[in-house]
Amino acid sequence: MSEQHFAFESGKISIAFRFMHGLGDSVVARKVFDAIIKLAPDCLIDIFYMRKAHESFAKAFYGDSKNLNRILNFHEYYTNHVKEYDAALWVFGTHATIWDNVNFERLNIVAPKLSRAMEQVEAYNKENVFDFKPWSYSVPMRNVMISRSLNVNFFQFLSCNGALPIDDAAPWLKVSPEFERAFKNLKLGNYITIYSNISRNEIFPKAKAWTIDYLAEYVALMKKFFPQIEVVQVGGGDEVPIANVDRKILGGDLELTKHILANSLLHVGCEGGLIHLATALGTTCLTFFGMSDWHYFSYPQNINVASEVCSPCMYASKDFGCMRGEKIPPCMLDITPQEVFDVTREYLNTSAES
Repeated sequence: MSEQHFAFESGKISIAFRFMHGLGDSVVARKVFDAIIKLAPDCLIDIFYMRKAHESFAKAFYGDSKNLNRILNFHEYYTNHVKEYDAALWVFGTHATIWDNVNFERLNIVAPKLSRAMEQVEAYNKENVFDFKPWSYSVPMRNVMISRSLNVNFFQFLSCNGALPIDDAAPWLKVSPEFERAFKNLKLGNYITIYSNISRNEIFPKAKAWTIDYLAEYVALMKKFFPQIEVVQVGGGDEVPIANVDRKILGGDLELTKHILANSLLHVGCEGGLIHLATALGTTCLTFFGMSDWHYFSYPQNINVASEVCSPCMYASKDFGCMRGEKIPPCMLDITPQEVFDVTREYLNTSAES
């Protein structure tokens, strides 16, 4: 990481970069970050965080990049300095990449590939990115429909239809060597990881999450038929614990969580942040989809189990609730612990034979 206070003070191509929303969004936004570097390999990038959690995400998911200059508070610095950067981009959680400012006159000379890409991004956004207030999910809802027709996932839309060179085929995050000893001190043998995606602070569980009873039933099946494999629950400090798991490692440092996920035989859970993180580290995930559309959110290298009860409705509801008004969505009840365990057993047995 450079010692320059701002990237634009370096004389190099300078980029201001920010991402929106949660952990999973910050993980996939790294693909846009890397695409900018492909277009301008010598650039320096300042990341601007909007919430405190974004600062820790930036350190954990971007800190290894030699192109990262500083991680700065958006509210303190962005408005006063945004026009001093050669380009200022931000990545929405609704899978849109836009720019606030581009110095085309300079980029045409020092980074023509990046300049052309920014022109293509703007052209794509003028035609495809729009909002109907107060309902703010018109863009991802449209993306979901297109993804089903074209058989593409959300990276196609983050790339602005190929304007940015994004390839989701290979892992894109690394573990930090500094946490190798802390990971080894856990003395984990063969294990799978699981997360609930249910917070103690939520009045109702997320509509895309499995019930805590289903999670416990799945763990019981694992312990009965695979007693030699530990089941390790990972997640945030406020996550609801799952009964009978062998280990609960909740609320730890993200770097340690990355090591745990990267060495897991399989990561199990509903579509969400830790699925994106584990996939980014190269770990196979068993992901179940109810209200989240599997065409849009799935990775081909993972095992994807989708409900067929009703069509995915994630972006049709402003609050991401069940469109049928059910406290526990029928789509998630449709994906049973036995079904998920059967898929797990097949995968683990096949992996052991190979």
